[in-house]
Amino acid sequence: PLRAARPAADVSPAVIADALGDARESITESVQQSVMAELRQMKEFIAGQLEALSWFESTRRQPVRNRLLKSLLVAGFSPALARALVDRLPEGCDDSQAASWLRKALVRNLRCDPSGSLIEGGGVFALVGPTGVGKTTSTAKIAARFALRHGTQSIGLITVDAYRIGGQDQLRSFGRMLGVPVHVAHDAPSLNDFLQLYQSKKLVLIDTAGISQRDERVDEMLDSLDGQSVSRLLVVNAATQVETMEEVVQAYRGHQSAGMIISKMDEAVRPAAALDCAVRHKMRVLGIADGQRVPEDWHWADPRALVERALTAQSVPTFEMDEQMLGMMFAATTSARRQPAGRRANV
Repeated sequence: PLRAARPAADVSPAVIADALGDARESITESVQQSVMAELRQMKEFIAGQLEALSWFESTRRQPVRNRLLKSLLVAGFSPALARALVDRLPEGCDDSQAASWLRKALVRNLRCDPSGSLIEGGGVFALVGPTGVGKTTSTAKIAARFALRHGTQSIGLITVDAYRIGGQDQLRSFGRMLGVPVHVAHDAPSLNDFLQLYQSKKLVLIDTAGISQRDERVDEMLDSLDGQSVSRLLVVNAATQVETMEEVVQAYRGHQSAGMIISKMDEAVRPAAALDCAVRHKMRVLGIADGQRVPEDWHWADPRALVERALTAQSVPTFEMDEQMLGMMFAATTSARRQPAGRRANV
């Protein structure tokens, strides 16, 4: 026979009232904390905008600094780097002296590798970056340059590009041209097997899948490479605007990379964004790609040539900004994005 259900324990109205009161207090406190946090963020944002606008207005009253600031922003440099440079401009400079100082400051802070140590020293490198930046072509160009110097027997080529249709075939085609076999690693264990196989090679290049900087799989891919003792080379598109370039560098942990490769330089109207990120994140620029030819369209990075190219880029008249638009852009981007103190360049 079924047992009779036990009667529910009696709970006094006072106990229920106390419990409801505690719940209300907890909810109220949580809401208050959330509101206060949002208010603090709003206050910091507004304070940042006002401070940036105040700085911009004071700079406008100094013609040489104002023209220098405008030239940097129009060229495509970030407000963060532009302000750092303008703040450090020596007193008493005329326009010519300011332009000369600016070039020297950028060249001094742009870390490059004009001697081509990548080819001389070799190593194990994975080319990483978003879709379509030219990782596969850059892999082929580096391999071809290395083969001319050391021979094809010193090169190992691996691809882990399982996402893009034809991605593996493209590198295989380059490999056949060079006489170098290309192995496909489908997962971390197979990648490790191929790396073990290529231990005697002077240069091993890994062509990775293109993943958007906003895709959560970026971290997974980077972690898998870190576990293999592989140095990363971040490939960036020279035609990318500075805000997107910053996202790419942050997502792909640019400050932990062995260096940066700037691709599609021939397509860029304003290539300053890549130089801007390289300076602010103290990344070393190892090479420049400016076309599809292998290996002719590959060049070692010359800091003076890169700075000159960035500063002399012509803006399209349709998109030229007046003083008011520049001020609004400067305030918005400066207050929304603060550069971490540990990574600032000593311009």
